[in-house]
Amino acid sequence: ACAPSTTTESSTSSAAAPVAVAEGGLIAIITVDQGNPFWQAEAETAKKAAEALGYTTTVADHKNDPTAQDQLIDTAIASNAVAIILDPAGADESIGAVQKAKDAGIPVFTVNAEINVSGIAISQIISNNAQGAAIGAEEFAKAMGLTGQYVELFGNPTDNNASVRSEGYKSVLSQYPDMANVGMEVANWDRATGKEKMESLLQAHPDITGVIAGNDEMALGAIAALVGAG
Repeated sequence: ACAPSTTTESSTSSAAAPVAVAEGGLIAIITVDQGNPFWQAEAETAKKAAEALGYTTTVADHKNDPTAQDQLIDTAIASNAVAIILDPAGADESIGAVQKAKDAGIPVFTVNAEINVSGIAISQIISNNAQGAAIGAEEFAKAMGLTGQYVELFGNPTDNNASVRSEGYKSVLSQYPDMANVGMEVANWDRATGKEKMESLLQAHPDITGVIAGNDEMALGAIAALVGAG
């Protein structure tokens, strides 16, 4: 059979016209921010898999804005989507949106992040963030020589992954008495914010010898600030 045509929708407006649906049906893929390489890869992977199974797709991002997410869910419902793949805009903030889709008879699969209620989404597919953070923290401790002051960049507080990763770091690094976390800033998974917050942390703690971050984009922002400071 021929692969169905694909419509890509990048707008976060609920005013978008319903799309034409091929025989397999429409799967709406809603991610966080396609300007971030991780979320871009997430969307592209879901899109490729859905189309290989004979579905059409739309791809959009909510920029961690629950209101934009609600609008995108409304658009998916109006477009007669047969399923929604969602990287949610907050563990609590996204519950109503997922429930609305379920009430409309559309199954929702959350990926990468979760909502704080079970039984609404068909499945919630997440990584073992606690294990990953612990592994990362062990490597960080080795790189620090098990000694010195460091600071931490924390992800978006509405995303459970942020606190799970931070606690995973702490569970390991607290075992090394010669290492001290002297500051933490929220950088919302974002590179530009990571750079800005790192600059502030450097001013407050000029003697630090390490930085640990909850994701790669915040870390890359921190690196830019460190390079800029020499």
